[in-house]
Amino acid sequence: MPRYVSFYDESLGRQIEGSYITDGKVIHAGSGTLGAKSARFGHFGRFRFDQTGQDLIAQDLLSELAHREAQNSHGHGH
Repeated sequence: MPRYVSFYDESLGRQIEGSYITDGKVIHAGSGTLGAKSARFGHFGRFRFDQTGQDLIAQDLLSELAHREAQNSHGHGH
């Protein structure tokens, strides 16, 4: 079942909302407006992530998507 996350991104000055799922190896985060992004837990080293750690990784992925969207909407996309 997806887990909902909502947080304020200081650098963008806006609230970001989305959800994520994980199988313990990969985390998939996304929202209807931002799209989706995934990351392997191995990318972060050999750690076991508790719920708070998973929430933070999902927030990081959603923040990356929001920053990309902001750049694209201002014509600065690559």
